Amino acid sequence: MSNSTYAFIDENSVCVGVTEYQEAVTSDANMVLLESLDTSIIGQRWTGAVWEVVPLTAVTAREWRDGELYSTDWIVPVTDHPDHAAYLLYRQTLRDWPSTPSFPDTKPVSP
Repeated sequence: MSNSTYAFIDENSVCVGVTEYQEAVTSDANMVLLESLDTSIIGQRWTGAVWEVVPLTAVTAREWRDGELYSTDWIVPVTDHPDHAAYLLYRQTLRDWPSTPSFPDTKPVSP
């Protein structure tokens, strides 16, 4: 059985998360089946046919940031990972981002 990847969308059809299941699941109105695991669509709006970029607001920027922190939680205890220091710096940059002049217009870039 192959894995299935889904985007989770909120009440405004904005992607708030992406996950992969190893078993078949029954999708609902808050899930969009994806061809691949693509977290770059988090924060984008599903039109029913394509993903479109949503201008960042402070709320959507924080939601994106929170998703990035969540998706990189795994690296914290993996101290021997070759990019461990870069990920920790990225996570700190994410936490500091709302207090910078670039917020919410310029997202931090992952390692």
